[in-house]
Parts: sequence; structure tokens; C-alpha cells
Amino acid sequence: MRSSDEKKLEIIKKTLSNYGANFELPSNNEITFVGEEVFLVNKSLLSKIQNEKLDEEIISLGTQIGKFHKGNFLLGIESNIIMSPSSKKARLSDKGASLFLYGRDVFIKNLINTPKKGFVVVSNKREEVIGLGKFDGKMLINILDRGSYLRILE
Repeated sequence: MRSSDEKKLEIIKKTLSNYGANFELPSNNEITFVGEEVFLVNKSLLSKIQNEKLDEEIISLGTQIGKFHKGNFLLGIESNIIMSPSSKKARLSDKGASLFLYGRDVFIKNLINTPKKGFVVVSNKREEVIGLGKFDGKMLINILDRGSYLRILE
């Protein structure tokens, strides 16, 4: 386990900018790395772990917001926590949300709002984040959704 380094933070910020978002660290939280995974951790919990010298045994900590793979930062499903409210968003109808959660791409007719082209944070009608996608003007392409974990287990 190690605290964030500037080079990796810049890569994270660049990735977030693809979604039209700025990096916003919630108050009283810190970014930390466990291997290649990136976590958002409460500062008091992090200091307690460091004081107890438990860093060697940690495999997961706090909320995972992504991971590094071959020098690139791959956003995790909870990455919206560190995104500014200005991020590009797509809201889906009930049918669109269902399709998206099953790993499918979604046609424009199932979008409640039409976002700008590019990467977007995807939510359902109740504005609950259900994944990340890329809008090409006609279709919302599924990059990552909350159902992916269950499909991996099969």
C-alpha cells in the first residue's frame, strides 16, 4: 500500500477529463494504491492502518475507483465519487437501464437525455449511477456496468 504519486494522479485526472469531469477529492479522503488498484480511503482509517503497521497485509481498502493497466488508468464503477458534477451524463429509460445492466449497448430511443459525443457516466431514471459508456451520436456503447461483476462469476 502506498499513497498517491503525482505522475499517477495526472494520469487519473487526464482520464477523468475524457468524461468532461474534473478530479474532486471528497473532503477527509485520500487516494491510495494497493498494487495497481486505486482506492478512495477515509484519512482517519488510513492513518490508523499506517500507525498499526498493517500496510503489508492489505489487499483492499476503502472504495475502489479504478486500476492501472499497462500505464493506463481504467475507471471503476465507483469512480463517479471523484468526478465533478460537470461530468457528461446519460440517463436511461427503464428498458435502456435494463439492457445496459445486462452488458448491452443502448440505442438513442432509450436515452432520456442526449449527451454530447464521447465518454459519459450512465445513470437510470432515478439518477443512480449504473455504469460508464461512450456515446457516438446514435448509440450508447457499454464500457462498464454494475452487472459485469455478476457476469464474471458465471
